[in-house]
Amino acid sequence: MGLGKTVQTIVFLYSLYKEGHSKGPYLVSAPLSTIINWEREFEMWAPDFYVVTYTGDKESRSVIRENEFSFEDNAIRTQIKFHVLLTSYELITIDQAVLGSIEWACLVVDEAHRLKNNQSKFFRVLNCYKIDYKLLLTGTPLQNNLEELFHLLNFLTPERFNNLEGFLEEFADISKEDQIKKLHDLLGPHMLRRLKADVFKNMPAKTELIVRVELSQMQKKYYKFILTRNFEALNSKGGGNQVSLLNIMMDLKKCCNHPYLFPAPVLPNGSYDGNSLVKSSGKLMLLQKMLKKLRDGGHRVLIFSQMTKMLDLLEDFLEYEGYKYERIDGGITGGLRQEAIDRFNAPGAQQFCFLLSTRAGGLGINLATADTVIIYDSDWNPHNDIQAFSRAHRIGQNKKVMIYRFVTRASVEERITQVAKRKMMLTHLVVRPGLGSKSGSMTKQELDDILKFGTEELFKDDVEGE
Repeated sequence: MGLGKTVQTIVFLYSLYKEGHSKGPYLVSAPLSTIINWEREFEMWAPDFYVVTYTGDKESRSVIRENEFSFEDNAIRTQIKFHVLLTSYELITIDQAVLGSIEWACLVVDEAHRLKNNQSKFFRVLNCYKIDYKLLLTGTPLQNNLEELFHLLNFLTPERFNNLEGFLEEFADISKEDQIKKLHDLLGPHMLRRLKADVFKNMPAKTELIVRVELSQMQKKYYKFILTRNFEALNSKGGGNQVSLLNIMMDLKKCCNHPYLFPAPVLPNGSYDGNSLVKSSGKLMLLQKMLKKLRDGGHRVLIFSQMTKMLDLLEDFLEYEGYKYERIDGGITGGLRQEAIDRFNAPGAQQFCFLLSTRAGGLGINLATADTVIIYDSDWNPHNDIQAFSRAHRIGQNKKVMIYRFVTRASVEERITQVAKRKMMLTHLVVRPGLGSKSGSMTKQELDDILKFGTEELFKDDVEGE
């Protein structure tokens, strides 16, 4: 991530065309939020390409098809007019009838881990397209288990990878060295993998620190209340089901972030009292101290959270502290998103912080003008956090990058971080040498274990205090 997959792909397609290997047309499918960036890069690196961006509502797309798809000779449609069609995942499915009728020289799928499930509509529809060659781009080919990797390989070469059970059986014990070597040999012809160290010899270092945070008094009260209110579900004899356990987990995660994520008192103008807002959350008290030091040191900061409501609270906090900032979440798309990035990256920009939601802000964004990343709350999937901090640690970065991951001590968060480490081991083993399991989702036992982590200490404080 951050190694120029977009630029390399554009130059690859351009060289195929310029050297006479292929005349196109090429189909590029990417997340809607990254399409503006793809347009810019095509303009810069492949100026002779006729690139058509195929997005918008039904009417807009109809106009594009009418005017941009093919030349008209005596009212008869002839050859394709463009070299590259740039479109979103959704339109690949919605406009299958039109796009599927074209014979594509090459398909490029950006953030291709979208194809990790062969039951998804996107996978099934794209499999029906007429395509000579396929190129998948991803910084995370393996997120949870080997099954996902198999589906990517199956999409690329179905004639070779067509037996999932056999594949999983063959690599059942992935911790054995001979199995790892065998898997690497199998992947070799299909995967071109580059590390930051290979591509950019002078890439500044990055350091990740786990910062353990204490709950505030208010958070402790909420945390205990959530646990006691759900005693039946948490008590193994009561036997809560998986859904109810996940709901309890979400409440506990909210509590670790900020108690105001539950109904809280607001001022007449609809905002929160700044002092109370900070004092109510252990993480916010720490963030207040850290941001002051980071600002004095001339650093610029990206703050990631999974919860958009938490980003709302962080906005109130930054307003209260008097810091200038930008924000991107799932509700901010297209042009507005790119404008926010451009404002933050502009020379001499006054914005000190950029608030981002982990999933919406973790794809195809270059924020290398920041050198500090704060993961306010960790994602279930550690690869999403890696995608997030790769916004700053990428080509173009000339300072050392510091990553601070906030984890509430003796809470569900601490246990989730340990589970995430296990998932990362699988990637290290398969895509490069490390321990793995075949299962991706959590069992009820694991959920139980996470929820009960740290509770003994929390309630012991009560007894000692009495």
